Formats: sequence, structure tokens, C-alpha cells
Amino acid sequence: MQLHQLTLTAAAVLLLACPTAAGAFPKEAAPAKECAECHTLTREEAGKLLGKVADNVIGVVPGPFPGIWEVDVEKGGKKYPLYLDYSGKYLFNGQVVRLGDMQNLTALRFTDLNRVDFSSIPLGDAVVLGSPKANTRVIVFDDPDCPWCKKLHGEIKQVVARDPDVAFFVLLYSRNNNPASVQKIRSIVCGKKNAAKLLDDAFAGKELPSATCQTNAAEDSAKLARGLGIQGTPALVLSDGRLIPGYRTADALLALIRPQK
Repeated sequence: MQLHQLTLTAAAVLLLACPTAAGAFPKEAAPAKECAECHTLTREEAGKLLGKVADNVIGVVPGPFPGIWEVDVEKGGKKYPLYLDYSGKYLFNGQVVRLGDMQNLTALRFTDLNRVDFSSIPLGDAVVLGSPKANTRVIVFDDPDCPWCKKLHGEIKQVVARDPDVAFFVLLYSRNNNPASVQKIRSIVCGKKNAAKLLDDAFAGKELPSATCQTNAAEDSAKLARGLGIQGTPALVLSDGRLIPGYRTADALLALIRPQK
């Protein structure tokens, strides 16, 4: 299930926030009520309404703006936030962006719902950038022939230089199962203590020495990435389980990492 762009006009939001015509003007003055006092939606009720579009309803909470429920659902092994209006007749499947800071609230919720178990990810074949004893760890899924991985690599090195208490554990695999990329990965992983330097050389386009050991690191990391739902490189797993796809600058990486410290 793909999330499509959601565009809401100010008028639509106001209409959703207003009560129905029958209850718009009470006969006697009464104190204003919270939305939850007049509107309720249980997980079971949401399940019946969304049975055609979701495998399972995980939970229901007030939405990011008045008149809307956020219904967290499972579909195809992933968890998503959907938005249902108070009448239960209209479903919004898309991105809600808060204009004040341009924060994509839907993307944030998706990331939160799909956290992974950081401690379950084996790091025996990881290339370590930074101190292995650093208190804050970030796992990176990389491809040595991926241009955006190369860009991210430079930003990661800046983060490590700026904050020595952060270390990145890089798991390498070939997105397209390219034999040349797999050979590079084997050379890097077999390099042991020189692995970080060999990874630098790979991103710099330098020729790497032949692998000096037998390793299935590339295949194992590819299988692990698929199991975590990672569909491309680069991708990061933060220590709190958040899975962050794509390239980030050093400043953006630090903003993601530091709240955990």
C-alpha cells in the first residue's frame, strides 16, 4: 500500500472540525467540550470500517488536526497511519504535513510504527567508523557502488569527527547482487582492521586487493536487509529502532542521533 500526497484546504479542515448541523447550535449555553467527549472510535469499530483496506487495526488515536482519527493499521507486513473523519465515511490515505515547520507527520508516524529490534542485528561483519566503544551506535546498510552511499559516507566521517561518542557500524551488500560489488565487499570484510580504509578506497574508486578469506557477508547482509524491509541503500537503523532511509547531511544525522543520548 503506497501513501499518496494528501492536500487539505483550510476550508476542508474547518468543515471537519465543525459539529453536524443538528448539534451546531445547542438550545442552551453549555461549556465547550473536547472532541473525545462527543466522538469515539474503538479499534473494533475501525476494523469493521477498514476491513477492505487493512489486514489489522493496531490502534486508534486523535488525529493531527480536529475532526480526524488516526488509525494505525497493518497491511502486507508493514504498519501505516491512516486518517478517518468523525463520520466514518471518508478515509484519507496520504501525507499530513504541518506547515509551521514543514514536518511530515505521516512519515514520522510511519517510522515510529515500524521500529526494528536493534539488538537483534548481528554486527560481526560490520565495518566500524568511530570508536567501537562509543555509547551511541548507528547501523548503516551500504553498497560500495552506490553514489548516495558514497555521499553519506563523507557525512558519517564528519559526524564521527564532531562527536567521538558516536560510532557507525556499516553492513555492506549489493542492491542488485552485482558480482563486482560482492567481490569488493569480500575484500573489505576480509581486511579486518583495515576494513575502514578499504571502504574509503572503494568509495574513492580505487582498486581493492583480492579477498583473503571466505565470507558470505554480502549475502547475509542482503538477507538481513530484506527481512527488515529495507528496499534500498543507504539506510540507517538508530539505536531506538527507527529505520531511516536515504542520504542525510552530518547536521541532519546529529539531529537524529543526539535526542537518544
